[in-house]
Amino acid sequence: MVYLGILRRKAMLWLPLLALLLPPSPQAFSSEQVDDDMPTLRVAIIPHRSSLGNEQAYGKLFKRLQQQTGLKFRWIGSKTYDDVISHLASGTADIGYVGPFSYVDVQDNHGVRLICRTLSKKGQEFYHSMIVTRADSGIESLDQLGGKRFTFTDPKSTSGYLFPMAQLRKTGLDKDDFAEVKFVTRHANSLMAVYRGQADAGATSYTAIDKVDIDFDQMKILWKSEPIYRGPWIARKGLPDDQFNKLRQAMLELGQPDTTQDLFDGLTTKGFVAGSDSDYDNVREVIQLMGLN
Repeated sequence: MVYLGILRRKAMLWLPLLALLLPPSPQAFSSEQVDDDMPTLRVAIIPHRSSLGNEQAYGKLFKRLQQQTGLKFRWIGSKTYDDVISHLASGTADIGYVGPFSYVDVQDNHGVRLICRTLSKKGQEFYHSMIVTRADSGIESLDQLGGKRFTFTDPKSTSGYLFPMAQLRKTGLDKDDFAEVKFVTRHANSLMAVYRGQADAGATSYTAIDKVDIDFDQMKILWKSEPIYRGPWIARKGLPDDQFNKLRQAMLELGQPDTTQDLFDGLTTKGFVAGSDSDYDNVREVIQLMGLN
């Protein structure tokens, strides 16, 4: 009996630690008391930040969307771009924020519905991919990158892989021509790796400049892409029309560039605009050029 008591006490000590080790269950964006009968939409977002960081950054926006639509929202953590695509394709997520490459992939292979496109802090509908190096690297052009260390973000990233890799191939370089290639998940990670000298050059989104605290005068842009429409919010194909329409209307109303900007504090997104599938045809062209379709 004494032995069993000791075991019980040990178990009680270990339970809190086990709770920390177990994977987190999906969390609601709002801690407010809500009607259990309200429909719940599961949300997945590409990993610009950690899952917890994304949940916190989008908290204000989804709290307001809940109030305006009568819908609840529950977070689905995603570590990679492919995780988000899989959630939307399989129906384990109802809505998601994705990059242009991920959108074309899941749309053309599984079918999704475009809710809206995003606007930048300055109200711009477009963004750019870029390849950067340090200003003191001695590298002046892409054709000097052979034998160097290079960083991409994610294989399903538009600006962190697809567009820069297509440009590198036009220059005559492929991944095997580098001394080292690393995929570092986030755009800020790629930019910081180059800034710190951990890589000689890297691919990232131009918006990454706003996400890191560096002296960008110490960096050099070797290449900048054509304009690319910013990533969209999308819904799985089977989402009921009434829920889709409520959400789309609310996002377009709340996402006006000159209103409710406090909802976007901490985000590179500062608004929403209506969009169409054809907006991403230039991305499809690069996917075909790369033989990834």
